[in-house]
Amino acid sequence: MTSTLFQPRNSKTPAFGKNHRLLNVVHVQFQINHLKHDADARELQLHIGDQVIVSTERGPVIAEICGHVQRRIVEKGELPRVLRKANSNDIDQARRNDEIETQAYRFAIERIRARKLKMKLIRTQCMQDGSKLVFFFSADGRIDFRDLVKDLAHRFRTRIEMHQIGVRDGTRMLGGIGPCGRELCCSTFLENFEPISIRMAKDQGLTLNPRKISGMCGRLMCCLVYEQKLYRRMRTRLPRSGSKVQTENGKGTIHSVDVINQSVTVSFPDDQRQVLAIDEIKVINPERVDKKVDSKEHGDDQKILTEDSSEQRSSKRKRRRRKETSESPDSD
Repeated sequence: MTSTLFQPRNSKTPAFGKNHRLLNVVHVQFQINHLKHDADARELQLHIGDQVIVSTERGPVIAEICGHVQRRIVEKGELPRVLRKANSNDIDQARRNDEIETQAYRFAIERIRARKLKMKLIRTQCMQDGSKLVFFFSADGRIDFRDLVKDLAHRFRTRIEMHQIGVRDGTRMLGGIGPCGRELCCSTFLENFEPISIRMAKDQGLTLNPRKISGMCGRLMCCLVYEQKLYRRMRTRLPRSGSKVQTENGKGTIHSVDVINQSVTVSFPDDQRQVLAIDEIKVINPERVDKKVDSKEHGDDQKILTEDSSEQRSSKRKRRRRKETSESPDSD
C-alpha cells in the first residue's frame, strides 16, 4: 500500500490559497495626498525616487517610489499595479496636467460661487492620459451639481467626475501643521480614521474647549486615540472624583484625579487641599457595609419568603388537579 503522506500538490491549486498571492510590493506616493500606498511592482527594478505610472481605479496616475521592494503575501486584486517607469514624455505630461488642475480648480470655484452651491472644493486631479478630471469636494448634504458638471465639461472638453469626501479626508489631502508643531497625522502616517468621542478627552483630563481639542478639520483630534487605552488601564486603580477617602489628616473628598502621576487631590472640611498618592488614601465605601448588614438582618425573612413561596406552589398544584378531575367526564 502506497503512503499518502507526501503526495504531490495539485498544480492547479495556488501555494497560498485561492485569494492570496506572493507579490513584489513597493511603497508609492501620489501627488493627490501625502500618504504612502502599497503597489504591485511586478518584475520591475525600482529604486527610491523613481517616477512610475500606477494603474488605479480612476485611471493611470504618476507616482513616486518611496520605499524598497519587499516580498509579501497579499489578497488577490487588492493592490494597484505599477505599469512602467515614467519616461520624459510622461513627466512633461504630468507638468501639463498640473497646469490643467490649477485652471480647473479656479474655474470650478468661480462657477460654484456663481451658482451659489453650498459646497467646498478641496482639490482637482487630472488623470495621466488626460481622459478624466476628478473634483474632490465636501458638503453637509447632497448637492445638485449637474449644471456645474455641464459648465466644466464644456470648458475642458473631457470627462468630469465629482467625488464628495468628508472633512477629515479633505484635510488629509491639503495637509498642514497641527497645534503640536508637527505635520498632521492624517496626511503623514494615519491610514484609517478611528471613532473619537468626547469621553476620551474627559478620561485624559483635558480641557473641554472645542478650540483646544479639535483639529484643523473641525473634528476631535485623532491623537486622542493614541493614549486612550493607557489612560483607561491606569484609571482602574484610581477612585472617582467626589469619593470619600480616609487619610492621615482625617476624612476628605477627592477633588481631582491625576492619572499619569497616580495621585489625587483631596479637599478637607476646613477648605484645605492636599495632593496625595494613591497608596496614602483609603476609599470609604458605606454602601458595602450597609449591604452586609441588610443581608444579616433580613436573612431569616428571606428564608420565610422562600418557605411561603414553596407552600403557594403546592397549593396551586392541588387546585389544578381538582379542576382536572371536575372537568373529566363521569365514567359509566
